[in-house]
Amino acid sequence: MGSVGTGRWDLVFPSGAPERVGDMFATAVVADAVRRYDADLAQWVETCRDWSRQYRSVFRGMTALAASAPDASVGIAGEGLRAARNLLRFVTGCSVEPLRDVEIGAVAADGGPDTATARGAGKTARRLEVPFRGGILSEEALQRTLTEWRQRGIVEPGFAAAVERVIDHPEWLALPGFRVVIAGAGELTPLRPLLRWGADVLAVARPGPARWRELVREAEAGAGVLRYPLIDGQPGADVTTQFPALVHWIREQLGSESFPVFGGYVTRRGPGGVRLAVALDLLAGDLLTARPDTALAGVGSPTDCYAVPESVFAQAHSRLRERGPRGLGQDVLRVLTRSALYLPNYQTVVTDAAGAHWSVANALFPFQGPDHALAQRILRWRAISARAAGHTVSYTVAPPTWTRGVRAQRSLAAAYRSADRFGMEIFEPDTARTLLAAKLVADLNDPAPADPNPESLFAAGAAHGGLWRLPFEPRSLLPIAIATGYLRGLLHRTERDH
Repeated sequence: MGSVGTGRWDLVFPSGAPERVGDMFATAVVADAVRRYDADLAQWVETCRDWSRQYRSVFRGMTALAASAPDASVGIAGEGLRAARNLLRFVTGCSVEPLRDVEIGAVAADGGPDTATARGAGKTARRLEVPFRGGILSEEALQRTLTEWRQRGIVEPGFAAAVERVIDHPEWLALPGFRVVIAGAGELTPLRPLLRWGADVLAVARPGPARWRELVREAEAGAGVLRYPLIDGQPGADVTTQFPALVHWIREQLGSESFPVFGGYVTRRGPGGVRLAVALDLLAGDLLTARPDTALAGVGSPTDCYAVPESVFAQAHSRLRERGPRGLGQDVLRVLTRSALYLPNYQTVVTDAAGAHWSVANALFPFQGPDHALAQRILRWRAISARAAGHTVSYTVAPPTWTRGVRAQRSLAAAYRSADRFGMEIFEPDTARTLLAAKLVADLNDPAPADPNPESLFAAGAAHGGLWRLPFEPRSLLPIAIATGYLRGLLHRTERDH
């Protein structure tokens, strides 16, 4: 197709019944992704009659399949991304065309928006400081806390080691020589810490005067440089409706003097989250192609399923054996509820081509929904594909965090309130995003050696808050966690009122 200009556009699902089209799209993408590697799984997906209930088993099976062989992991990622692009439609004006026919180079040809810049007046960071429980952790105190989290299974050893490297090299914090594209201004993006530390950042976030006033204030108070698009004189841009303008703008602003980094951190609920994930994938794919020296960055949701190595599930099994007297009551409840409660974790183990053992940490909860699972998987597929193509990739599983989205979901918020009862740590947003930004800094300056299994990209440096090392499947603890959390909340309100 020819140039599509710089105006509004949209990604839409294929035509069909509105109440089913999202599910039809998801099953088609997943089936196409796994078909070459497991025809039976593909057939199961295509004949699925209740996707909203069965998707969790499908994604778990797909994760185990990807862990079983590097070729399968990379192949599933490539086929999944190709299927999503083949099935979505590109709409601009009166034209509707298959997304696969859109030439990204032509999209970028007509120019982009203007650029505004905010420069910080502060000094670049001299040490890594992490806000935590009303105080600041740095240097020895931060190292002690990282050691404690590692020993408790709150973070994986690779995550702690990455942050420790930044403690030893504070000169990395400003990311000299890099220019970072941050798509999203949410609570877990590295945007604010990077600006505070002195980095050069291109920010893409939706329009909104209050949002942009806050971002500009933070940039001016920090030590970095914030560049952002102006469309019709207003700051910000929506990835899903102003893609042509953003393609051109990002390419133009990155220039050639710095190493580019693309970080996709935007999330939305429902089918719109899936379309947004595809739009982010298109932006990332275009930049990775146009600039082969580009690094890719992202954050994975803790409420997803991931392949984990033997060190993780071995500790979970050990904790199951060490329960003591309370274990008998848990076993009785498991029998009485037919494994709905206290189901032992990691009952299935797969062996990859190198002989390493893997299992699946499954934290897909029912109230998140299948759109959440697919959107997360699309972004992970791009990370796997980029790593396989030789790009530096920093993709870190985030810890459970008290974000606004969590607080708005009553059941999840209740479960988080009782998480310490199960040995987990729930982080405040400022703590989580600072740690995640530090992990990104380490990955860009001194990447850890890549494991032969591509799925280790998510497992080796995760900060899952203890979720992966539970002795029981998270879903089988969820009813108890929710009930306990509601009770704690009620007691807290009662004490406060008196």
